[in-house]
Formats: sequence, C-alpha cells, structure tokens
Amino acid sequence: MNSCAALPLTALPLIALAAFGVADVARADEPPAPPDASAWVAPRTFGLDIPTGKMIEQPNRCVLAADDDGRPVVARVHVQVDDQLVLMLPDGRLIARAADDCQPTERPFQTLDGDALAEQLLATEFPGWSTHQTRRYLYLHQNSEAFVNIASRILETMFRGIDRYSRAQKIDVTAPEFPLVVIVYRTQQQFQQAMGVPDDVVAYYDVLTNRITLCEESNLWNVRPELAIRQTIATIAHEGAHQILHNIGAQQRLSLWPMWLNEGLAEYFAPTTTDHRLMWKGAGEINDLRMFELEQLLKSRTAETADGQLIAQTIGAARLTSTGYAMAWALTHYLAQNQREAFRRFVQTMARRGPLVGGGQAVAPGVIPGNLRDFKEHFGDDLADIERRVMLHLNRQPYLDPFLDWPHFTVLILIPDSPRPRRMAEVFRLPQQAEHWRDQRRAEVPDHQRAAIQSEIREFPNRVQAEQVARQWRQTP
Repeated sequence: MNSCAALPLTALPLIALAAFGVADVARADEPPAPPDASAWVAPRTFGLDIPTGKMIEQPNRCVLAADDDGRPVVARVHVQVDDQLVLMLPDGRLIARAADDCQPTERPFQTLDGDALAEQLLATEFPGWSTHQTRRYLYLHQNSEAFVNIASRILETMFRGIDRYSRAQKIDVTAPEFPLVVIVYRTQQQFQQAMGVPDDVVAYYDVLTNRITLCEESNLWNVRPELAIRQTIATIAHEGAHQILHNIGAQQRLSLWPMWLNEGLAEYFAPTTTDHRLMWKGAGEINDLRMFELEQLLKSRTAETADGQLIAQTIGAARLTSTGYAMAWALTHYLAQNQREAFRRFVQTMARRGPLVGGGQAVAPGVIPGNLRDFKEHFGDDLADIERRVMLHLNRQPYLDPFLDWPHFTVLILIPDSPRPRRMAEVFRLPQQAEHWRDQRRAEVPDHQRAAIQSEIREFPNRVQAEQVARQWRQTP
C-alpha cells in the first residue's frame, strides 16, 4: 500500500498516519540521490517500482503505452527517471513504464469524462456496483446512496472553499482534469479484504490512482455509533482535502511537502459539523477533534515552559503520530491566522515543487533536516517563541468539546504545604491521561513531602459534573 490515512479505532477518532501517501521518505536500500538533487524523492517512496536515477521533467509529452490490461492508450509523461517513465493515464492514474516500451506520438492526450470512467470502472474493477455523479465527483458504492449524498454535500462544498482559499493565496489553480473518484465499501471488513490495509485504516487518498477509498460502516459502529459518525465525517473531509489540492494544481502529483504542512493543511480544511446537518464548516474553522486531542498537552505545558522542541519535532518529522497530526493542525492554524504573508509565501513555494521533489533525505530517527531549514527560512529561527505563541493562540480559541456528554475523570490532589495545603484538580477524558497528570504533579513536589500527598481520581458521567467537582475542590479553603 503506497498511501493511507489511518483512523485509530481506540480512544480518539483522529488520523494518525500519513494521509497523502508515502511509504517512507528514505529507504535504507535506496542508493544515494544524485549530487545535484538534494531535494530528490525516491520513486519507491510513492510505490513506484523505479530505482533512483536522473530526473527529467518533460511536461505535456505524449506517448503510446499499454495500460494495465495491455490495451494501447495515449498517455502523458508526468516525469522521467533515467530510462523509466511515470505516465498519466486518461483516467487520472499514474503508472510506470520503461521508455523503450513506449512510442512517441502526436496524438493528443484526452481524459475520460464521468460516464466513460464509470463505464470503465464498472467493467473492470467494480462490476455490479452503483454509481453516482455530481459536477466534479464520481462515486462507486455498494447501494450506499444516503451515505454518498452526505459525502457529496461535504466534498462539493469543500471544493469551492479550498479553490477560493488557494486563489486567495495567489496559487495558480485550474479545474480538475479528471472526475474525482470516491470508492465506498459497505463495511470495514470488505474494505480491508479488498485493499489489504491494516485493521486501523478506514480510508485513504492514493496519489497514484487519484482516488479516495473508504468504508461506510467501520467496526466502531457496533461499539460507539456516535463516535463512528464523527470519525467517518472527519475522514471524508480530510481525504477530500488531499484529493482536491492534488487536482486543482495547488499540490503537484508526486511532489512531497513537509509532513506537517501536508497533514496540517488537510486538517485546516477538514472541520465539519456532526449535528443533523453533517456539513463542512469552512477553511480555518476550529477543528474540535484536534483541539480535544491537544487538551492534555495544553494542560501539561505552558507558554512559559515552551522551549521549541515540540515545534522542531513536528516540523522535521518524516512521519506523524496522532498527537503530531494535532500539532501540525495547530501550527498551520496559528501561521495561517497570525503570519499570513509568510504563510502565503511558504505555501506558494511548496506549490511550485515538481514531481519527485521534496525536502531531501531523512536521517534517523525519521527526521528531515531540509524541512526544518525551509521552515526557518520563512518563519524565523526562534522556535521557542513560535511554540509559545502557538500555545497562547490555542488557549484563545473557542472550543466545543465533541465528547461533552461522555464519561470524564477528575483528578483531585491535596499537597500538605505551609501555611496552608495546596489543592489541585483537573479533568480528563481518559483515565490514562488523568493518571499521567497526577504522576506529573507528584513528581514536582519535593521528595520529603511526596509521601504525604493525597490524591484521588473520580469518574463522572459527563464533563459538566466532572468540572463542577474540580471547581469546588479548588475553591475549598
């Protein structure tokens, strides 16, 4: 699998792996990049069976090549690596072919329209499936018309919003060449059997096929249906953002953006409502799911203790953890709102990256120094100050807890101190978070006082009751 967006079905409905589709930024078995290509990205990073070599951009050159079924087709050269070609097919897919197996042609490259593409997919990959077409999208599904209508409402609205945003950033955008394909499996089991993905993956955008593939009903439906709805809607929006950016020219296919921007911008575009409307909220609206995940971080770190390490880790990461996704969103939101001109120039720079161009080789442990260099060039060297400002920015944002009516845990701590005891209290969604915060506070107390500390963790049916007890505890004389 060359691209995926994983949604862990554990505590949080949050994306935890790369959504845009790279297997790894650097591979141990790859030969070194050519000396004049410091920003080279190995083709195998994207799942292309092409060794590293000299990259030659040849836009708009057409060749006759065989498609996956051996039929001759006019394809457009996307990029050439030594004697290997990456070809764009009329359905929007990217494939690799040896140059010797292709013939130059003067025939024009013609893309398939929605009807022709639907006919091709039904005849080859999805016989017996249903289709649904809108102005820009082609959906293939297993009798999931109601679900497709919800997805369509979100994606069509998002498309207009992201297009307007990109134009406002003075990025040259165009109408999509191809229908934007969305494949909807009925269940997670069917999805995993067909795609061969890990158990915690429920959707992804594939940069080679140019499709979003997802499932209507994840395994979470049987456990917490309300959480499954939030997860599914967030997935559609996140993957939709990736697909839109790659098809309006804001992000070139096979270019590699810094992971924090790639995922942070998708999350910046992804906020949706989860009430009866199930709609896209708009670019730059608060992402409540990401704010929820950052809640513990905001409680354990303050602007005064910011040292820049959290920002450095987020910027340089070749891969992101779930918390890394949340921090990528937070950093993107701060920069887009508070350093607009610098952020605009940075996005413009990334938009000009061509195929197989990125931030350079990764070094252990999964860090890309070039991403840090590019960030500092646009936003400055003082990462500690940027981290402090991000923390302050987050604390000022309106935040609606998406799990307000779920069980919450209140930590109550009494520290014997003179002249009067200190009372501390905090509320968390998960018992592990509560225990971690309790242990952190205990560790801050001098050794000779630690044995006398009294602490308790109480569970409440919702956040309101948990906060009420915490507030009463702090106010007790």
